[in-house]
Amino acid sequence: MFLGSLVHGGAIADVWKVVDANGMVQFTNQAPGKSGQLVIESNPTQSGPPMVTHRTLGLPDAAASTTVAVINASPTYQAVHASMSAASQAYGVDYHLLKAVVAAESAFNSKAVSPKGAVGLMQLMPATAMRYGVQADRGATVSSKLTDPDLNIKTGTRYLADLLRLFGGQTELALAAYNAGEGAVARAGNRIPDFKETQSYVQRVMSVYRLLQPKVG
Repeated sequence: MFLGSLVHGGAIADVWKVVDANGMVQFTNQAPGKSGQLVIESNPTQSGPPMVTHRTLGLPDAAASTTVAVINASPTYQAVHASMSAASQAYGVDYHLLKAVVAAESAFNSKAVSPKGAVGLMQLMPATAMRYGVQADRGATVSSKLTDPDLNIKTGTRYLADLLRLFGGQTELALAAYNAGEGAVARAGNRIPDFKETQSYVQRVMSVYRLLQPKVG
């Protein structure tokens, strides 16, 4: 079943990505086993261990409009809308860009943890969060604190805002730095590094971002 068929009455099912032998991407609500990747979870607040996700949704540009439809119908997106709006205004980051980044990073699962240890909605590394004042204490580690949606969004938006300023408002360079690190972009001569993952990430976020932007005229 393709992704466009998975929205039912304002709710969504689990969404899995499967890449076939010809390299074509398909989406299904039937768990495909080890060959598939869970990209959107219908009930991320249920008990149990956090879902481990890849840092990007892996959606082709042709699926951007369907991605937006699924996001907008997702209760997890609705739950963090206010926090995203507040962070957008506080740190001067376009709300639609922020929405596209969160979609690509975690599919709006606040408990998502990547294999590299990036945590939460905006998939922040604990070391990055510590640069912005998030500290461990007796009650919680930095990683566990980053599963808090409001703290994660505030911290990630501050970081994204700093990257936008660092690269003169060039959105694609800021996104590349968010994915690969600002040092990697600088070493590439202030261009998108020649990393397949980073180049794909920038393209995917931008495709959703362009679709989210209000149409003029």
